[in-house]
Amino acid sequence: MADERETRCLRCGAPDAGNVARCVCGASLLVDVVLKQAVEDERLRFALARAIALLGTPAPAFSEARKALTSAGTPLVQGVFRPFAEKLLAVFAAHDVGAVLRPTEELPATPSPAPSSRGFRLVFVAALLLGGVIAGIWVARSPTFARTASAVTGLGADTTAVEAAKPAQPAPLSTKEIGRLASPSTLSLRCEGKTGSGFFVEPELALTNEHVVCPPGKMMTVVLPDGRQLLGETLKSDADLDIATVRVVGANARPLKLGDVTQLEPGDPLVIIGSPKGLDFTVHEGKVGFVGRHYLGTGYVQVNASVNPGNSGGPLLNGQGEVVGIVSLKIENADGLGLALPIPYASKLISFSPTPEASARWEELLKRVERDEAREMERFKQDTGQPALLPVRSLDGLGLIALLVERFDTPPTSVKRRLELEANGVTCTLDVEFDDWRPLREAMNQERDSRRLRWLVSRGLTDGVHLSGARLPVESCSSLPATGSAWLKVGQGGENPDRVEVPLQEVQAARDIWNRNPAGIKRWEQNRWRQRQENARTREDAERWRSSFTKARARLARFEAERDQLKLEAASGKQVSQRQREVDAEVRLASEQLADLERHATQQQVPQAWRQ
Repeated sequence: MADERETRCLRCGAPDAGNVARCVCGASLLVDVVLKQAVEDERLRFALARAIALLGTPAPAFSEARKALTSAGTPLVQGVFRPFAEKLLAVFAAHDVGAVLRPTEELPATPSPAPSSRGFRLVFVAALLLGGVIAGIWVARSPTFARTASAVTGLGADTTAVEAAKPAQPAPLSTKEIGRLASPSTLSLRCEGKTGSGFFVEPELALTNEHVVCPPGKMMTVVLPDGRQLLGETLKSDADLDIATVRVVGANARPLKLGDVTQLEPGDPLVIIGSPKGLDFTVHEGKVGFVGRHYLGTGYVQVNASVNPGNSGGPLLNGQGEVVGIVSLKIENADGLGLALPIPYASKLISFSPTPEASARWEELLKRVERDEAREMERFKQDTGQPALLPVRSLDGLGLIALLVERFDTPPTSVKRRLELEANGVTCTLDVEFDDWRPLREAMNQERDSRRLRWLVSRGLTDGVHLSGARLPVESCSSLPATGSAWLKVGQGGENPDRVEVPLQEVQAARDIWNRNPAGIKRWEQNRWRQRQENARTREDAERWRSSFTKARARLARFEAERDQLKLEAASGKQVSQRQREVDAEVRLASEQLADLERHATQQQVPQAWRQ
């Protein structure tokens, strides 16, 4: 009886087929799996999170599950079919953790927002802020960093085929037929000057990119192909995958059919529909370039098509007019290359039920993406193992600024590097002191693509990597030619492919700046030195406070953990009362010491960030 009750509609009791979103009575058959109580034991939480992650989508990833298990009443998954929810309940039961099913909150179908005029996230450029200098860490700067970017551009990509067999596909429709079929189910989205695209997955629910939608609670303007203008509201979003769902009340649109992205092969025809440069409902045709192109831990469909700002969030359609992806990124400095997020990733936000065969092929693709990610991480570590120059920047009134990235075991203070500027066989040697080193993570705090920074930090790739900038004293390079390009590299003599190009016109301009105002540049360098000294003292103070709080909290946590363990031992009959009294006293003392430290920090007006 229990099994029968679990497979019936929670409202009317009608049988639940397990693969449809709504019952015959109109109620949602989708459910949320909700944790009854927080999982306090760290080892149990670790084991349970790992078991949940192994279920695959739409289950949360290991880190997400581990975090969610710390809060009672938190839905582990939302809006899933009953068969998957029962699998998740079985995992909870196997670990003696309570969880219940709850009907997914009834919401009108939501439309997907369109991509913003902000355009596409740049695939290769991560902006760095250092003393007013903005630099791109993945700009095409040298063969070394070109290798780092090769996972997106396709150089040296793993072309291992997905092993599961793919069934034959019917003859593709023409671009005209696909446009006529799918365009009525798309939308254009406006939010605070941004323009984007999207497509309906339910009559009033649309799917799009997260970077083009307004924050939850703020309404957006949605334009439909029939000319209607409605209001849209963000329901759910995932910043790391850059996807979101938008509710458009009154749209009553025909949802697009979701297809099997694992059946795509390079050369297959594709169609994208969006609003490039604000030109709503534009149809483009293209071809599959690669399936499973790795970028920041995610496998994309590489699209050989005309992808432009405004296409973000639009559907990627296969030859049968089915949605196989969401147009998400444009590859910078490349013509007609874009990346689309495969539709299975969207199962975190929408109902998606692939066949067992498609699921097997998808799992194989994800394994290949994981291998590509591991190689990308290894390349990054190798690239930052030696000093690496970033593109040179020109600042008004100062001249040329060189940016250097290097990995250090301990935070550096001042490092002298010999650089060479070479053009047409003429070499100018520059001794440059880099003495304002900052952790790469800190230098990237204002970097525009925060998703890239989150990926770097989560993989531990920024640990030990530092960035510094210094003025290039090119006033001593009068022997260089006046036109063309020069090449700047670290070190002296020999072949060094790790170099960056510097227009000789900019070198001449920097020399002119020095000739006009050498005293002013020297004063700037002196002031900068004094500021660095002050910053160094500030960092020392910050580190001292952070260390004090870290030690105080660690001591308290250690005794609290021992107290909890002793409670378990006492419950099992062990004689631990004496040690319990001792540990209780230590907990009180550690709590008082932490409180005293907090009061002292408040009196000294210590910033909250230093107390973390």
